[in-house]
Amino acid sequence: MHSLTEVADQDLLWTPSPGQKKTYELRAGEEIMGTVRFERSSLATAEVSGASWTFKREGFWHPRVTIRLAGSATDLAIFRPGWTGAGTLELPPTRQIHWRSAGFWQSSWTWQEADGRPLVHFKSRHKWAKMEGEVAVEPVATDLAELPLLVALGWYLLVLLAQDTAASVATTVAVTST
Repeated sequence: MHSLTEVADQDLLWTPSPGQKKTYELRAGEEIMGTVRFERSSLATAEVSGASWTFKREGFWHPRVTIRLAGSATDLAIFRPGWTGAGTLELPPTRQIHWRSAGFWQSSWTWQEADGRPLVHFKSRHKWAKMEGEVAVEPVATDLAELPLLVALGWYLLVLLAQDTAASVATTVAVTST
């Protein structure tokens, strides 16, 4: 199996895993480079390039996503979203990477350095009842130790955004039809 760094210049695609509900695979051609599996609610386990983490959304008034090494009870990093879904990934000791929408319809998102340099781009697309997402890695990001985490966490955030949007639409339809 190749590392993510070795295939970062190829077309990368997050797709639903055949036969496994709530699981997505990161593919470079036919090769599976990683997975994100939702276990319950917002808890997910991600594996990319030999690293494994858990992601979990917490809080209501001050939401955040905790990132932990799989099997650990200690936060490795924290993602703090704003009300639009954009936010900041806080890595110890003081590193920050920003998550920003790159389009009006929120189908394109980018991880950026604090100075605005793009690192990883995501473009989600919905086909019938399934969600897929293209990933493009900037050359400057291929040597980042955080690259596998950014690729997995970005997809996790997009899936949560799609779930939240679907729930909001369903609630609006239910309220307006009564």
